[in-house]
Amino acid sequence: MPIFRRRRRNAVEADPIGAFWSWWTTTGSAPVADAVARREPGDANAELNERVGRIHPDLEWELGPGLHAEHVLIVTAAGNPAQRATARRWLRAAPPSDDIWEYADLRRPGAAVTIQFEGLPPVAVDESLVSIEPDSASVHVGVHHPSFASLSVDAQRRVTFLILDLVLGEEMVETWVGAIDTLPDAPADAVPVMELLPAVAGFAAEHTLEDGSPAWKMLEGTRDGHRVIATAEYPLRSIRRPHLDTHVAVAIRYPVVREDGLPESEMLDELRAFEDHLTDRLGGSGNLLAHETSAGVRILHYYTDGTTPADAQLRAATTGWPHGKVTVTSTPDPAWHNVSHLSG
Repeated sequence: MPIFRRRRRNAVEADPIGAFWSWWTTTGSAPVADAVARREPGDANAELNERVGRIHPDLEWELGPGLHAEHVLIVTAAGNPAQRATARRWLRAAPPSDDIWEYADLRRPGAAVTIQFEGLPPVAVDESLVSIEPDSASVHVGVHHPSFASLSVDAQRRVTFLILDLVLGEEMVETWVGAIDTLPDAPADAVPVMELLPAVAGFAAEHTLEDGSPAWKMLEGTRDGHRVIATAEYPLRSIRRPHLDTHVAVAIRYPVVREDGLPESEMLDELRAFEDHLTDRLGGSGNLLAHETSAGVRILHYYTDGTTPADAQLRAATTGWPHGKVTVTSTPDPAWHNVSHLSG
């Protein structure tokens, strides 16, 4: 079944997410379902373009078969980290799924065998060939399709990313795939595209805890001649929690006793207890994703939901540290750039 997708740029209005769901639950969902059932989803394009465009002009929408319902409506940031939080908030405001409709904010791996979008002929996904090159941190992928010979460079790139999203799903692509290359010619080591999912899934399993939660990695280096010890969630990818779009760095000063500037054991215990105290104050509004320690300063890297008072809660909780100054810096960072130096 083809995947139908459209995008249109519109002005942003106040509370567009609430307006979208009000329209959808009262008058929107039934005619869209009818259009899909008649295999004429174009009949729903104009209204969906308008409604989704009001949420943000860079969002994209798709209709397709659901996993547990007859249809799924997907509103996605389409790889744009700046809008992932908006798409996730759209999803969080959705009504409960029913027999007809379910909702998602990330493209899923699917059974669709054809990519079809405006202005280009259909592209058969199963004719794709891929190169697969894992390293210690991610899987680098190259994609070739016979249709590339007749497509512009921009169209080749669009098809490449859509193929990966269909085969792996958007979350797996964003989490585990590193470099993505569009290959006009098939490489010598190319394999059929259907070998990609088991390869990337196997890589992910090797780097994930048994319960499916992210692993943590310890890093060590130097900064300005001082030893640095860091621990970070692995991999550090904002796609896992796209609503956490604000970086809150808590820098905690402690007295230096050791020559290398790291805390001695009793001080380390106090720092960990203080970290637990701060984390408990967040509840479900944020997560500690990394910390790094060097030269008498321990920096805790929190990411929080910018629509909540989480950063204020962290600031209020820092007043009890008796060993030095505590500084809290809050910065919008939907792509998690501020911890990219810890993602290796």
